[in-house]
Amino acid sequence: MPVDLDFTAAAPLLALAGGGLAVLLADLFLPVPKARPWLFGLTLASLVLAAWWTLGLSQAGPAQSHLAGPVEAFGGALWGDRLGLALNLVILAAALLATGLSLGRREEDVSGYLALLLWAAAGMMLVGGAGDLMVFFVALELLSLSLYVLVAFAPHAQAREAAFKYFLLGSAASALFVLGAAFLFGAAGGLGFRDLAAVARVGTGDPLFLAGSSLVLAGLAFKLALVPFHVWVPDVYQGAATPVTAFMSVGTKAAALAGLIRFLISLVPPDAPAAGPVLAPLWVMALLSMLVGTLAALGQTNIKRILGYSGIAHAGYLVMALPNLTAAGLEAAFFYLGAYTVTNLGAFGVVAWLEAEGRPGSELQAYTGLFYEKPWLAALMTLFLVSLAGIAPTAGFVGKLLLLKAVLGAQAGPWGWALIGGLVVTTVISAFVYLRVVRQMVLPVASQGQLQPAEVAAASGGLAAGRGVLAGIGLVLLVSAWGTLQLGLWPQSLLPWVTGLLPPL
Repeated sequence: MPVDLDFTAAAPLLALAGGGLAVLLADLFLPVPKARPWLFGLTLASLVLAAWWTLGLSQAGPAQSHLAGPVEAFGGALWGDRLGLALNLVILAAALLATGLSLGRREEDVSGYLALLLWAAAGMMLVGGAGDLMVFFVALELLSLSLYVLVAFAPHAQAREAAFKYFLLGSAASALFVLGAAFLFGAAGGLGFRDLAAVARVGTGDPLFLAGSSLVLAGLAFKLALVPFHVWVPDVYQGAATPVTAFMSVGTKAAALAGLIRFLISLVPPDAPAAGPVLAPLWVMALLSMLVGTLAALGQTNIKRILGYSGIAHAGYLVMALPNLTAAGLEAAFFYLGAYTVTNLGAFGVVAWLEAEGRPGSELQAYTGLFYEKPWLAALMTLFLVSLAGIAPTAGFVGKLLLLKAVLGAQAGPWGWALIGGLVVTTVISAFVYLRVVRQMVLPVASQGQLQPAEVAAASGGLAAGRGVLAGIGLVLLVSAWGTLQLGLWPQSLLPWVTGLLPPL
């Protein structure tokens, strides 16, 4: 039997995998003073090449693809379709911005850091293109193992503690996923998504199939940080270096969302029986995530923890767009994901800027009087926080409007109205959370002690101050601000790219 080796669909993944190896090899052969620019240059080149190849899969323009249905490579293990295209672009944008925030990495660990960043991005992209549960699991482990180590890269004990907690809980989630996949293999006779869809169309209510589906969904809920699988988020966000936290906050959500969509479509194909028993647990987790994430953020004084709990609530917003798996719901979810990417990376960029200047940028107290000292930086932070709150005329506002429209159009019944109510209530509460940071920035400047060098290094997660570092962070801030306003004022610039994401089975 011939093996289907279509490397066109795998080209973006190969660019990132090869880029990581090239970074490590360059660090071996180049002298230390000259290696740093080459390492970052190779990283950026790998990301740009992966983006170029990704866009090459849509030669007919953003609204169409020259691919007649999903391309299946390697015997159906890897799919290339519009869902994977959209995910790749989000991941690559997040990786590019995170690389810009990482220009201050310490010399002795920059090569390993950049290689792991590329491999984590490759794992995230592979999750969205996996055609069966085995490849799905390998992709999850690639991104997870890379992130475990990246979290531990910050030079303080809190990072190691956060990485260890992330590793233990992530390993438990992986075990749930593997056990669920084993159950599904026993029920469907295969691990391909089409095998699962064939069983779902019969609608036999096989307990083994239901148990396997529940366990796999639990593993994905951990990656999305849905309640009750969210407890790792605030500690890991606080302990990791700021660029790692920024990349992880959007990358894992994007990958898990795309993987969840593929898995749900295999469980609830269009011609399957009622989807209620399968989707109801997701609706419950989405509603709980909105409430728990927003309410828990009220008492936080650390910006990273605030954004961590905010990420839990935003995971609930993303999942609420999936009732009945409509095309409009998928479009709304990916538009919101794009808005969240530029906004959240911008907020972390402000934190990274303050840390590069030697301040504890993750502490709320460090923002006192920022409007008087650096009004432009405070204005950018206000823009990003307003967008996270979903206030016009930002990307977050348009994203929430699209989510509301998708839920209403899905006719999800009582659960749909509960999700809409949860979104409205938590949006009001979150506005108080974010505006509390804005209030801190307009307070009069109080006497602030200077940090000692060791404290500066610990607060910055290994970032070193310098003009080049600040220039890189500033570019990230400008791109994030432009994206936040662009998607808020002209959402039609992104909407054509997020159409037709519903993959056929």
